[in-house]
Amino acid sequence: MNNVLVLGGGRIGAAIAQNLSQDNQVTLVDLSIAHLTHLSSQLSLISADVSDFQTLSQISTGFDWVVGALPSRMGFNCLKQLIELEKNVVDISFFAEDALSLDALAKQKNVTAVVDFGLAPGLSNLFAGHFVEHFDEVDDFTCMVGGVPVERLKPFEYKAPFAPLDVIEEYTRPARMKRHGKQVIFPAMSEIESVYFKGIGHMEAFNTDGLRSLLQTVNIPNMSEKTIRYNGHAQFIQKLIDAGFFTPKHIENTAKVLLEQWQFADNEPDLTVMQIKAKGTKDGQAIEETYQLIDHYDEINNISSMARTTGYTCAAGLRLATNHTLPHGVLPPEIIGQNHSWFKQIITDLAKEDVIIEKKYD
Repeated sequence: MNNVLVLGGGRIGAAIAQNLSQDNQVTLVDLSIAHLTHLSSQLSLISADVSDFQTLSQISTGFDWVVGALPSRMGFNCLKQLIELEKNVVDISFFAEDALSLDALAKQKNVTAVVDFGLAPGLSNLFAGHFVEHFDEVDDFTCMVGGVPVERLKPFEYKAPFAPLDVIEEYTRPARMKRHGKQVIFPAMSEIESVYFKGIGHMEAFNTDGLRSLLQTVNIPNMSEKTIRYNGHAQFIQKLIDAGFFTPKHIENTAKVLLEQWQFADNEPDLTVMQIKAKGTKDGQAIEETYQLIDHYDEINNISSMARTTGYTCAAGLRLATNHTLPHGVLPPEIIGQNHSWFKQIITDLAKEDVIIEKKYD
């Protein structure tokens, strides 16, 4: 049984900690723990500010692995500090900085840092690595993914399963893509297209900056990542952007308003959808594969779908890391996905939690 420290007690961090407590000794740290007392008695809870290096150093002493599930604004610095403290890490923080810039430091410290191991980035990257291993050549890779409330309430028809500032970051950060072998940049929320999910219907997908490490680690000439929402959401958000609500001057007040507007009610159901598609060649023949995930709120345990799909992927990544000798350095999911047995273990672990990605046949 491993001694695991989980940093961040939001919906996703709590789900990770709860899941890992089944077969690990887990301690969960958050600035406030009042909202976490419902979690399993197998968990230990600590209230602390881990943005302080001394506090982080003291709290992390004695732990075999650390899971980073912090807001994006804290994620990179905390990851760097943990590596400097010679802690092995599995991280899901959606920070803007380049995690691979810490690779040399991690190798110097003999640390394994598995990064971006959530849903997207995360599971999407894992599949990209799988396609690289499975195909002879991969020419095109596209991931579309999103989490939405089941009940569609105007004007947003959206609620945030994680911090609104992180969602705003998705909506405003320029989207880096690959086209014909070259990196290009598009405005976030551009190139809206339709995608269909059985039982849900047509939804819209728009450009967001989710490829991250894939732009550096795999040789796929055409790659894109898009966020999925109910139809009309992107146009509404774009009006707010054009009106200046997301400028540095106003963004804090906007986030406060959105925190109220986008807050899920207790036990309110959500759903998560994902489509991953790759084209290429295998054995001299053209090949195309498409996978879809449709995941729903866990009504029995009151765990959101986004927490399930993101958190359980992270938990599966930690179990992989503790059961195998992974190389030192910063490891994005696509590197792990290129090892068939490792890829299979992650998919098998997710299936045990009823998080199932199915191959789509036309």
